[in-house]
Amino acid sequence: MKYKALFLDADDTIFDYHAGETEAFRLTAVEFGFGDRIAEAQQRYRVHNAEVWKALEQKRITQDELKIRRFALLLDDLHADTTQAPRMSQFYLDRLSEQTQLLPGAEEAVAALAKRYLLVLVTNGLTYVQRRRFAAAPVTKHFSSILISEEIGTAKPDPAIFTSALQEFKLDPHRILLIGDSTSSDMPAARNAGMDFCWINPLGAPVPDGFTPRYDVRSLADIPAMLLRD
Repeated sequence: MKYKALFLDADDTIFDYHAGETEAFRLTAVEFGFGDRIAEAQQRYRVHNAEVWKALEQKRITQDELKIRRFALLLDDLHADTTQAPRMSQFYLDRLSEQTQLLPGAEEAVAALAKRYLLVLVTNGLTYVQRRRFAAAPVTKHFSSILISEEIGTAKPDPAIFTSALQEFKLDPHRILLIGDSTSSDMPAARNAGMDFCWINPLGAPVPDGFTPRYDVRSLADIPAMLLRD
C-alpha cells in the first residue's frame, strides 16, 4: 500500500461549508437587522472573508484579528455601526459552530478510507467553531487526530501545521496523501511538506501553474475506489 496515512481538509472536502455558512449568516443578518438585505450583505461578507483568510494564510494578520475584521468591513459597507463587529462576530461563530452539514457521499467515503488508512483531519479553522462542529458530527470518529490551525499557531500552507501528527504517528511525509479543495492552502501545503496531493475539484478547473496534483477528483466520494485501483 503506497500510503500509510491520509490527511484530509475539513471544509468543502468533507463538510459542506457553503451550506453551513449560508445558514449561519442568515441567522446573523436577521439578528442584527439586515434580514431584508441578506443577499447583498452575504455577498459583501464573502468577499471580505476571503480577503482576511488569505491574509491569515500569508501571516499578515492573526486569527483574533480575522474574526472581527471581516464583520467590521461588512458593517462599514452597510453604513452600520462598526462597533457592533465583536458582538456580531461572536453571534455568527455561535451559529456557525452548530452547522454540521456534510457533502454528498462524504461520510461513506471517510468510513471506507478509515478501514485502510490512518486518518488525520487538518483544518485552517477557529477552535471554538471547529471543535463544536466536529464534536457534533459522527464522521469525525474515524480520525486518529484533529489538527486545528488556531490551536497549533500556524495555518496551511505552512507545513509546520502537520508536525505534531507526523511525530505522534512516526509518519514519513512521502507516505502521506493530503486531500483538500483549496489551491491557496491545501495544494501548496502538500508541496511544502513533501506529500502527494489529491485535489477535490468539483468544477473541473484547470490545475494552477506550478502544481502537479497526484490525483484530481470531483468529490471525496471518488477516492476510496480510486485508491483501490492505483
